[in-house]
Amino acid sequence: MTRRAGHSAALVLARAALAAVALTALGAYRQAAAQSYWVYVAAESEDEVSLLRYDAGGDLVVEKTIITGWLAAEIEAPHGLAMDPAGEYWYLTLGHGFPNGRLVKYETVSDTIVGVADLGLFPATIAIPPHGALALAVNANFHGDHIPSTVTIVDLETMFPIADVVTCTMPHGSRFNADGSKHYSACMMDNQLVEIDGATLDVTRRLDLIANEPAHAPMEGHMAMAPPGRDCSPTWTTPHPDGTRVFVPCNKGDAILEIDLAQWRITRRMEAPGAPYNLDLTPDGSMLLATLKGSAKLGIWDVDSGELLHLIDSEMRVTHGVVATPDGRYAIVSVEGIGGDPGTVEVIEIASGTRVASAEIGKQAGGIALWRMEG
Repeated sequence: MTRRAGHSAALVLARAALAAVALTALGAYRQAAAQSYWVYVAAESEDEVSLLRYDAGGDLVVEKTIITGWLAAEIEAPHGLAMDPAGEYWYLTLGHGFPNGRLVKYETVSDTIVGVADLGLFPATIAIPPHGALALAVNANFHGDHIPSTVTIVDLETMFPIADVVTCTMPHGSRFNADGSKHYSACMMDNQLVEIDGATLDVTRRLDLIANEPAHAPMEGHMAMAPPGRDCSPTWTTPHPDGTRVFVPCNKGDAILEIDLAQWRITRRMEAPGAPYNLDLTPDGSMLLATLKGSAKLGIWDVDSGELLHLIDSEMRVTHGVVATPDGRYAIVSVEGIGGDPGTVEVIEIASGTRVASAEIGKQAGGIALWRMEG
C-alpha cells in the first residue's frame, strides 16, 4: 500500500469513527428529547386536580382536569398529593370537611375514586413508603388553635385509619427516607424535626432546630417559642438518598438546614433568601431544589459544595411545590398565583436553570406529584 493510500484509508476510518460517535450522540439526544413526563397538580382554591404532560423540548399540556370534593357550597381545598410506588393509584388530601379533612384514593388512567379515609384537622402533605402499604398524612390544623396535632396513619388497602400519632404544633412536610425505615416531618410552630420509626410507627427522636439539640414533645398550651430573630418555621423535610442526612427549610429563617442523622444535629446551613418552602432532590442526590415562596423563585443548589447554582424567577407570584423528574433533567414547579390569578405549572431545566415550558391551571396551584416518565 502506498503512503497516500494508507493515509486515505486512515482518513476514511477516522471519518467513520466520528460518524459513529455523532450517530450515537444523536440517538442519545433523540432518546432524551423524546422523554415525556406526567404530573398531577392540585388547585386548592378550585377543588381541581390537573394532570399535565411535558414532552421534552415541547409544550406542557393539561391532559385532564379532575373535579374533587363532595360539598357544593364549600371549597374543600385539595392540598397534598402522593403517588403509589407502583403508579396504579394517586392520593389526595382534602383540607376542609365537617369536621375533619379526608384522604382520597384515585385509580390512575381512569382517575376515579376507589377509597376515602377520614383524617384530622386540615391534613396537608402525604408520605408513602416504598412498600406502598401505608400513608402518613400530617394534620397541619392551619386554621385551628395552636396545639399539638397528629400524623394519621392509613392502611391503603382498606383505607382505614389505624392510628393518630401526636407529634407537634402544625406538622408539615411528611416524607419517608429511601428504604421506608424512617419518616420525617417538621413542626412549623414548634421548630422541631420529628422522626417516626417506619416499623413501630412510634416517634423515636425530636430535634430542636433553634437550639440544635434533642427536644421533648410539646405539651398542650405550651407551644415552643423561638427567641426573637431566631425563628425557623420549618415547612418541609427531604431525606437524602444516601440515608445519612435530611434537609429542612426554615421558611422564616431564609435558610436550608442539613441534619446529620447519625449525630442528630444540624451540620450545615445554606442561605436561601426568599422564604424557602418545599424541597426536592434529584434522584442521585447531587442537586437540591427549593421553592422560595416569598420571592417567587426556584433555587438550585449543588449538594456537595452548597453553592447556589441557579435562581429562577417564576412567571407568577408565590411558588409552592417542586418535584424533580426521575432522570434528574427537570424541576416541575407549582405556582399559586395571587387573588384571581390562575395557578401555573413551570418546567425548569436543572442543568441550565432555564424555564422551558409553562401552563395555566386552577387557582392556588400547590400539591404536586410526578406520576410517570416514558420515552
